[in-house]
Amino acid sequence: MSVITRRRALSLGIAAAALVLASAPLPGLRRPLLVAVGSELEQPLQQLEPLFERRHPGIDLRWQVQGAQDMVNQNQEGKPDRARVLIPSNREQLRAFQAALAAQGEPAPFSREPQPIARTLLVAVVWPDRGARLFPDGRFSWARLKQAAAAGQWSALGGPEAWGSFDLRTTDPLRSNSGQLTLALWSRDLPGAASVAVLKRAVYRPARSTDILLREFISSGRNDGDIAMVYEAAALMRIAEAQQRWPGGYRLMVPDPTIEMVLAAAVLRGEAMGRQADGERFVDFLAGAEAQAVLRTLGFRGLDGRGGGPAANRVRRLPPPDRTQLDELLRLWQQAG
Repeated sequence: MSVITRRRALSLGIAAAALVLASAPLPGLRRPLLVAVGSELEQPLQQLEPLFERRHPGIDLRWQVQGAQDMVNQNQEGKPDRARVLIPSNREQLRAFQAALAAQGEPAPFSREPQPIARTLLVAVVWPDRGARLFPDGRFSWARLKQAAAAGQWSALGGPEAWGSFDLRTTDPLRSNSGQLTLALWSRDLPGAASVAVLKRAVYRPARSTDILLREFISSGRNDGDIAMVYEAAALMRIAEAQQRWPGGYRLMVPDPTIEMVLAAAVLRGEAMGRQADGERFVDFLAGAEAQAVLRTLGFRGLDGRGGGPAANRVRRLPPPDRTQLDELLRLWQQAG
């Protein structure tokens, strides 16, 4: 081999090695990007993370699960360890975040308008025998649910005495969006302190997040809850787990009306863990075809409206309560003791 040939081969080898290093950064050299998400996105992110990092090998995607209200409260201050991207379970939480900072005289917190990435609905999951007793016509009814909550005992509803107390499971409205939506729908036809107090007495161990609630509902079965208010996507994601744990699993029922949530992603300005541009890359990825297909597979309704379960296709869908309505409901919840 001539000297020129050897030099050319060496140059080609160096170029190839540089290309490999550029496409596969060494451990510790990847840029971290922290994303705060609601619990309903924890499982999807386990599938979305490797897809995103394959497209952007220089980014180390990390996430932490936060309740919707915690997300608003914990990420307002510009600290280097706060999340760069916020994806609460309800777009309204991002608007509340923006309003809270505006009230303090702060500039717009997001690098651009929040990007919708998916939709889901508030639904109920109920053990079949409880559901047949509570909703004999097979349709979810707020009136029947309120009757059961007021009665307190299954025996007062015509159920076996061995079933004991009637236990409704929902998340803590002070921390979680699904609990807030349950409170809003519960109070829609009969607002006021007395109605909210009945709901609060009926709720057994309010959880801090929807996914924690659903995991507890499945693991404990009828011992710790008869019916739970959760997101459609979460209920569909865990339906096989419930069937494996308890023969027949739970039944998914859709309130009519229910509330539809738009999940949106926003990139924070200022100090945060991760570059602003990397955050925008991740948000664009979530709105793309590859991520949308994953989200629909896991029970979410995509930006095109496809996905979810057929039971919800014909029910009325209300918007989430506005901030004024929600603040009043939360005040009544706190006063209920």
